Amino acid sequence: MAFSLTAKNLELRGSWLVAAVQQPDGSWSFAKLNLNDHIGNNNGDFDVTMDRWYNTAEDWSCHLRGPVLCAQLRTISGTYAPERCINLDLFVKNHDGSLEFQDLTDSLLLYAGCLSLRDAHLRGVVVGRDGKFVPSEINLDEHYGNINGKFEAGERHYSRSGRNFRLEQDASSVKLFAELMDCEGEWHDAEVDLSDCVVNQKGKLAFLKHDEEFVREDWTPTVAEHTPVVGEAVAGLHTGEDKEDHFYYQIASNTNSADATVGIAIGSFIGRAIRSPAIGMVIGARLATSSDAFVDDKIASTIEDPEVRSQIQEAALGRHVLETLRDLFAEDTAAASAELLEAALSPEIDTWTKGLVDWFEKQELPATVLTDLSLHTMMNKVIKQLQGETVEEWDAALEQLATLKKTTATLKLTPPPPPPEPEVIVEEEVPAEDSEPKELAVPEIQVESPSPVQEAPISQESPEVPAAPQEQDATTQTQDPKVPGALPATTGSSSGTVSTRQSSEAGGSVSKGSNKDKASLKGNGGNGNGAACTKGWHSIFGITTFRRSWARSKQPKVVTTS
Repeated sequence: MAFSLTAKNLELRGSWLVAAVQQPDGSWSFAKLNLNDHIGNNNGDFDVTMDRWYNTAEDWSCHLRGPVLCAQLRTISGTYAPERCINLDLFVKNHDGSLEFQDLTDSLLLYAGCLSLRDAHLRGVVVGRDGKFVPSEINLDEHYGNINGKFEAGERHYSRSGRNFRLEQDASSVKLFAELMDCEGEWHDAEVDLSDCVVNQKGKLAFLKHDEEFVREDWTPTVAEHTPVVGEAVAGLHTGEDKEDHFYYQIASNTNSADATVGIAIGSFIGRAIRSPAIGMVIGARLATSSDAFVDDKIASTIEDPEVRSQIQEAALGRHVLETLRDLFAEDTAAASAELLEAALSPEIDTWTKGLVDWFEKQELPATVLTDLSLHTMMNKVIKQLQGETVEEWDAALEQLATLKKTTATLKLTPPPPPPEPEVIVEEEVPAEDSEPKELAVPEIQVESPSPVQEAPISQESPEVPAAPQEQDATTQTQDPKVPGALPATTGSSSGTVSTRQSSEAGGSVSKGSNKDKASLKGNGGNGNGAACTKGWHSIFGITTFRRSWARSKQPKVVTTS
């Protein structure tokens, strides 16, 4: 039961349920179960007392919605019925790391819930053949009598000589308490365990007296204790033992999730409050595995009004509980089932929740979702919606929650603007007035005519400094083969020309000179190749460097000699 609590990656492959299930040691392994061997088709409805449902199902309609199996099944007339659903968490269990199907039994402790007593009638919801809870009741006065101040099964009319009747239920018994009169007119305290003779006959409460000792299927050893990792803790929370702090710690340490701990605990509280461990375990599995069952703490912290925050958290949590109950209750009997649920609901559920909040505070863990939440109020609103009423404040709260989530998602997708880049201030180093810069040896440049000149290719002797770009003239230019690296001359020139080198900043033109010229350049702060002069050096944050990659000067004008 509630296999999805310890399973992930659920798939339906044909009629096979496939999942990764948790082992007793906490590891995960592959497991599968053929649902076709345990579920059948009863005139278009699922039937857990038959088999081979997949043989008469519309292929495209078979799918899983979480742990809920959905399909369209063929009817006797040959047509396909509307989609039917069955919650597999009611029947499939993880038994020590393997998937097993729990058959529908007649035990009142396993597949019944919301039991309450009105006059001499025992009322409650029981699971039928289609896997849905349906309301049912039985008149106990027709099956139990008073024999000298004691209950006797198989007799009648115990209520005529009794008073102060009450019903008490735990995981292993459903007991009826009363004061019965004996033959002398004295009153005696009496009790009887109804689970010995009252059974679930495929969706109907019935009386069945056993001639020999009857071995009842108890919910705790049959279901919870065989669930790996968290089974013992879940069983303890449903029975209401005094070691609840230990159970919270066990769930938290094994799931490593505060939301999963809260979800399992809330499901256990609901199951205990409505006297149905099966329903509580299914609800706990839904809350523990849903990513949006609880409002994110970051979103909740943005809501300043505590009343609004409580409504939003209540609506988000109640929506999942409502959807789970709708999957469990038969659609045509949902209102009647909700009435029985309301009659069985215990207000002590808020006291148990307060104990969970206190434990979270001791562990210094966040429990914002439970701080201002009343599970009793939430369950009453869930019951109203099952009965067909509309809770308007929930609709408004869920709409506001959707807006907050959309805003948060938008903020996550939009990155913050990058910080402004630091401004780099480059200051040109100005020589002192009293010191005159040394003049560079600049050879004379002879040009035949004042026509524009294209820059020569860079000499191999000075590869460090690239030449400044220059607009190319439309006039055809030729390279003088006699002078390596010579400046291209204009058409018709006969006089010798030399190449020009430029400063990247000042633009002083120099020719390829002798070694003496190179030494002269070196002594004036150049790079040894005649490619730099004093005006090309600048200071950046007090560090003297040559500016060449981040600034380019305009092309210097050509100097002509007459």
